[in-house]
Amino acid sequence: MFDINLAKYGMDVCLITEDKTFSYQEVDALCSDLEKSLPLSKQLILVKAQINIETIIGYLSFLRKNHAFIMLDASVDDALSDNIIATYQPNLIWEERKDGVEYLYHYSRYGLKLHNKSVIELHPKLSLMLSTSGTTGSPKMVKLTKDNLYSNCNSIVEYLKIDKRHRAISNLPLYYSYGLSVLNTHLEQGASLVVSDKSIMSKEFWEIFKNHEVTTLSGVPYNYEIFRRIGLMKMELPSLKFMTQAGGKLNHKLVKEYALWAESKGIEFFVMYGQTEATARISYLPLDKIFIKEESIGIPIPNGKLLLKDLNSDELINEPFIEGELLYKGNNIMMGYATKIDDLKSDDELNGILHTGDVAKRDNDGYFYITGRLKRFIKVHGNRVGLDEIEQYLKSQPYDILCTGVDNKLMIVTQEAGQVEEIKKAVIQQYNLHHSVVKVKYMEEFPTTSAGKIKYKEIIKLFS
Repeated sequence: MFDINLAKYGMDVCLITEDKTFSYQEVDALCSDLEKSLPLSKQLILVKAQINIETIIGYLSFLRKNHAFIMLDASVDDALSDNIIATYQPNLIWEERKDGVEYLYHYSRYGLKLHNKSVIELHPKLSLMLSTSGTTGSPKMVKLTKDNLYSNCNSIVEYLKIDKRHRAISNLPLYYSYGLSVLNTHLEQGASLVVSDKSIMSKEFWEIFKNHEVTTLSGVPYNYEIFRRIGLMKMELPSLKFMTQAGGKLNHKLVKEYALWAESKGIEFFVMYGQTEATARISYLPLDKIFIKEESIGIPIPNGKLLLKDLNSDELINEPFIEGELLYKGNNIMMGYATKIDDLKSDDELNGILHTGDVAKRDNDGYFYITGRLKRFIKVHGNRVGLDEIEQYLKSQPYDILCTGVDNKLMIVTQEAGQVEEIKKAVIQQYNLHHSVVKVKYMEEFPTTSAGKIKYKEIIKLFS
């Protein structure tokens, strides 16, 4: 129980900011101080999350006192933030302090303000609410319990073998399940976390990385593409011992490139798969399989189970190399989604089984391979075309591209203006598509969320 057990690690280093190093005992005391200002009855709290210690103290305090709370990206524009507040009417808001606003409690730059005195009917087990990766700023939320958080945390600790030697850095947002899981797992084991909001493309980030001897680097596929672009593999980072990748499928050639480099440096490189709906992680690729199964998402995390369902029925697929919808079973599965305030009192709707929406297959050794998304398909003259398949093919050539589309229009963007016609020709030849349905455009910078997720809807707008 990473939130409850902080004090047991005493004066061991817990969090490191630009200004101060905090022991576990100090973090525990800060949480206890905030908890004294919280109501005894279960409340709904909105956390305007940034990568800072104030967000972490709020997160842990609200979790410890069994309140329900929403972790919202503090940088979303006011209209989106106001929409979420109007939808859920939180009792309290934990935010960066503003002049002229009265706060019930404050710590450093953050304050706790009263927003709504009304009683909100909340399910007793409801704890954390996160936006799904594709709906940042949307009222649609994933509903998680403390048991979900504990279960996934303990599974990750088991297969990554996290211990006090580990020191991570917070380059992933704390409103994102992957970023939170890095925090949770390190707190669980008495490890430490460097809290910095510096961009991974800045010199300051890597200076902080070196100065504090960070051992662990995590990222989504887009982060790993940036790491490659800025020359991570040529940097001198003697403290780096562990790397984890999740949040989407990294091109298998890049997986192999990183794996070879990591092996030469004595770094353990873990490729993982997960969803916010599963609190974070669902599967991982064991280290000894990365060179022979680099295209695989691996095997289920400890205490989890992966299944395949026939795409046209509810029958389960037991034979190898047959595509089906990937299902996951485990104690880390969300209660369900919320889109309105009445959903906050609803019982568990999934009973521990998640329909991931991913299409996958299983090999003879029980390793799973994502082949596409149920919704990442378009129809071209009546034939189904997999956008993920085309995207992965072009990246393996390699082209720096993203792929999306609508029926009868395949849309591809590239950051290399001189390759537009070359990419179009490659797609037409590989997939036997008519030139009229293949559209390729130059895009100076790919649109991403602050968590590094691709905004495919923004790409579609470019073609409209």
